[in-house]
Order: sequence, then C-alpha cells, then structure tokens
Amino acid sequence: MILDKELQKVTRRAVVGRRHVDKLIKVWRRTGEETWVLIHTEVQGNREADFPRRLYTYHSRLTDRYNRPVATFVVLTDDHPNWRPVRYEHALWGCRALLEFPSIKLLDYRDRTAELEASPNPFALVVLAHLAATATRRDPAARLEHKIGLTRRLYRLGLERDAILSLYAFIDWVLALPDALEEDYHQCIQAIEEAEHMQYVTTAERIGIQKGRKEGHKEGEAAMLLRLIARKFGPPPETVRERITHADSETLLEWSDRILTAQTLDEMLH
Repeated sequence: MILDKELQKVTRRAVVGRRHVDKLIKVWRRTGEETWVLIHTEVQGNREADFPRRLYTYHSRLTDRYNRPVATFVVLTDDHPNWRPVRYEHALWGCRALLEFPSIKLLDYRDRTAELEASPNPFALVVLAHLAATATRRDPAARLEHKIGLTRRLYRLGLERDAILSLYAFIDWVLALPDALEEDYHQCIQAIEEAEHMQYVTTAERIGIQKGRKEGHKEGEAAMLLRLIARKFGPPPETVRERITHADSETLLEWSDRILTAQTLDEMLH
C-alpha cells in the first residue's frame, strides 16, 4: 500500500522548505503475523550536507506517527564517488541518537553492465538507463544509441504492457535528446515495433510521455534557479517564486545566465 500522502504530511511538519520524498509503503510480513512495517525509500540525486539528518527526521516522525517499525533505504544517483552517507548520529551529555540506513550507489554499477544486461529484473534496465544518461551528458549521438538499445531490450523483457509503458516513459525522460535526434529515435522504435509485429506504445501515448517529460524538465529548471537565488540573494519572496514557476524554459535559461553577474534580484529578473 502506497502512503505517499501520509509521508508528505509528516515531512511538512518535520522540515522547512520544499522537499521531495520518494515512497512510503506499508507491507505485511510473510510469516502470517498480524503486523505491518513501513518501508521508506529515498532516491537522492545530489550531495547534500544535511541529508543524513533529514532522513533521521523523517524516520523519527514516521515512527512517532504510526508507532510501527520503519525501514529506510537509500538509492544514491549522484556522481560523487566518495559521498556515501549511511548513518546519522548526535549526542549530548551522555544521550545519543543514532540512525543507520542501507544505501546503494548506482555509480558502483559502471563496471557491472554485463551483469545488468543479463538480468531479467526490470530495475536492472533502470540502472542501465541512469548510467547511460550519466555517461552521455555531452554526447547526444551516443545517448541516442543507448536509448534505442535500452528500448529494444525493454521490449524483449516480456513484461505486461503497463510495465512497458512505465519503463518506456522513464527511459524517455532520463535519456532526453535534442528534437532532431528524438525524431530519429521514434522512427527507429517504430521500425522495431513493425519487426516485432506489435505496437507497444501508441502515437498518442508517445506524445503524452514527451509532453510530460518536457514539463518535468521545466520544473527542474525552475527548482534549480530558485535554489541559486536563495544562495545568492536569500529566500525569494512568494511573488518571485510564482513568476519563476510559471516562466517558460527560454526565460528560465536567460535568468540563469543573468544570475552569474547580477548584483540584485531585480537586476536578474529585468
């Protein structure tokens, strides 16, 4: 059972500022016991000094709210090989609080691609897509090749159509291409579907997925600009937040360039 809305209630009280918390899931043990536990998974894409403390806050609040065991698992998708948080601890006058949490670093799988490619586990495809995105940030042609290969692999996994759509959308999002290469990608995928005699993703679904990806990238650009503003000028007023949230990608890019030399927030926005 997914409890994301419940987790958002807890984290809004626990921390200040905008946070994105991934999943809170209620599961039952296979022993037949009438009990349940909470699994909190956190996917972290950037190095954050307060990350362990934030996890401790979430863990404490969830335990307090539900009075049940909480297991916290972390997936690190950043590109800093030496950043590997696994615990939070604080102590004062003989009192000590401690949270240790298992974490996995996707960067560690760079030398295990053969193992991932041989795995029937759909999450292996997710890891391969993430690694390909990291390796091809400045090489659109190589990214196109990886994207086609991963989509072909997805089609051969024998998954249900809903699962194929979900993974297709993820691959399309994480391996975004320039418009010209996106057209090459779609033509190649259509050829694969014709060879397999099955259309896995309809044209309407492709358009919807592409639209959602572009909107998601714009949200990410806005969030990054707000973060830069907060660091340089202090927390922006709500009117500025609204303006940035509703700006188009071209305007966001222009403002992001201006912030490098602007002395004031007004100078950046005008």
